[in-house]
Amino acid sequence: MSSRVVFFDPVHGLGLTVAAGSGRSWMDQPAGDPVHAHLHVDVEGPATVPEVRLRSDTGFVRWPELDRFAAALRRLAGAEQGSAELAADPGFSLTVLLRADGRLRAETTFGTGHHVQVNVVAGTRWDWHFGLRADLPDLADQLRAAVRDNRPGRLQP
Repeated sequence: MSSRVVFFDPVHGLGLTVAAGSGRSWMDQPAGDPVHAHLHVDVEGPATVPEVRLRSDTGFVRWPELDRFAAALRRLAGAEQGSAELAADPGFSLTVLLRADGRLRAETTFGTGHHVQVNVVAGTRWDWHFGLRADLPDLADQLRAAVRDNRPGRLQP
């Protein structure tokens, strides 16, 4: 099971997929990884192949870090300008920037590929229609819901 949160345009924005994965070992944790969220970012592909979305390799971040990112997005809604960042291993980041005029931009960096790695740096445009300060509380709620819906039970001591 997974959930996808979109930053900001529903069609062309950056997508963040949150899942429990199969754990570090499917035999040890068949219900998913209770410690780390398994993340993928997808972005619009090159203009020559617009129907293709580039997808990151799996990024790993502790589940509480996603809640902290959601809280940072909610705080950003009340700020004049600023940013909120989520960093995951290996070499995966997602940043939301807020300008003084209330417009938002999402930026990501990630690598993809097994034998040959392609590094991707992408960002949404400062758009007139998508990505406004008023969108941040709902975005934070969507992220918290993704954690709630996908995080497996805690390990027993």
